[in-house]
Amino acid sequence: MVGLAPSITTSLSGIPLFATLADPQRARLLEQHRCVTFPAEQLLVLEQDESQGLILLRRGIAKVRLYDRDGEETVLSLLGPGDVCGEMALLHDGRRTADVVTLTDCEAVLLRVGPFRDLLHSEPLLSLALARLEVERMRELHRRFTLQGADATTRLLAALADLARRTGLEATATSVIPPLPQRELAVLSGLARETTSRTLSKLRQRGIVEQVEEGGLRIVDAEALRRRGLL
Repeated sequence: MVGLAPSITTSLSGIPLFATLADPQRARLLEQHRCVTFPAEQLLVLEQDESQGLILLRRGIAKVRLYDRDGEETVLSLLGPGDVCGEMALLHDGRRTADVVTLTDCEAVLLRVGPFRDLLHSEPLLSLALARLEVERMRELHRRFTLQGADATTRLLAALADLARRTGLEATATSVIPPLPQRELAVLSGLARETTSRTLSKLRQRGIVEQVEEGGLRIVDAEALRRRGLL
């Protein structure tokens, strides 16, 4: 479903990547933009496709993933409201470097390549903000790979906390997580599905995680996250 979003120019000011731009520059960035809604499990970006611009999420959660030679899925990062994807293709050779798939229903803004590239060349602070974004992405990737050596409980709690933080601009690790298939929780935590199910049951029994209405989850014991270095 495609349409126009009335207050996007104002909302861009609250997003770190675009916070240094003046209103006229944000309006320029939004030239011929499109607002699009996607259902859960929808492919937003396909690896190696030619870039058509940036995608800015306004609502929902998506994952950035790659497949290895054995067909195993690896999640590189999660995206939530205020996050962008597709910027690497603009900096590289114009082709997408990973898949982006929605985990929940999502609303996104599609930004054209031309205005963004023009602003990158003319606005040093935007280039600096983009560099900072890439540094944060590298830190997140390093954290994810470091967690691969942790125990199952730590890995699942880390995945749940990350999901919670991605539910909104003001969300925290203890915010409500929307319902997701257990196979997705397994992929996000890098665990077998049986291990994920068993670990989640233990977390519920210990009162660390609770199930909320409509099948969502919430971490209720923030101290459990602190003990494991996840806060």
